[in-house]
Amino acid sequence: MVLTAMYEVLIQGFPGKPRRGFLGWSTTVLLHTAAGPVLFDTGASGDRPGLLCALQMRGIAPTDVGTIVLSHLHFDHIANIECFPNAELVLHQTELSYYYDHKALDMALPVFQIEGMLARCKLQLIHGELELFPGVQLLHTPGHTDGHIALALQRDGNTHVLAQDAVKHRVDARTGLASGAHDSVAAATSIARIMAMADIIVPGHDISLQINGVSVTPAGPLQTQIASTIDDAVFPLGFS
Repeated sequence: MVLTAMYEVLIQGFPGKPRRGFLGWSTTVLLHTAAGPVLFDTGASGDRPGLLCALQMRGIAPTDVGTIVLSHLHFDHIANIECFPNAELVLHQTELSYYYDHKALDMALPVFQIEGMLARCKLQLIHGELELFPGVQLLHTPGHTDGHIALALQRDGNTHVLAQDAVKHRVDARTGLASGAHDSVAAATSIARIMAMADIIVPGHDISLQINGVSVTPAGPLQTQIASTIDDAVFPLGFS
């Protein structure tokens, strides 16, 4: 039995930005709780094979997932909800209000997909901040969107913050500024709050970061690769 919640990164985010628009390679996290497996976000549509494969490797069927916590409603974080028919969705009330107010303005909001989600899925709206599961604290971290949330938990005496796009990558952490935020002032406040409390940050588009005062150290090299479907050439991407 799981007495305190643990987590592992299923799909690592990557800070890519192509000229054509959004790349959207975001982090997906699996929480092991006393209530069973919980997903924190579900990635973009192209992540579906990798996400389901990662769960299968851990002996988890899509029907085993009883809860999906959504950091926010951007396309690269919600796309695979439909794969988990038994899951209740957890969303901050402010994020739903943000969607209704900005669905014609925020190009990362997939309107048809969100409308389908709201029509078909079990939804729990959260107000303020609370302990979602034993040892898992919800943090309201506005800025990237108005209702963005992060999760905080303790492991081996350290505070781990699953920040998603409240801290997208190491540049956000080092500068205290967020690129592409809906509200840059609120985003900077959320980054400062996370930096002040975290020993480890799991960003939305980077490898895990170790925090020591103002020092930000990546847990390892950031690596991924793209393979051409024409000539099978492989192009490594990454940096230390």
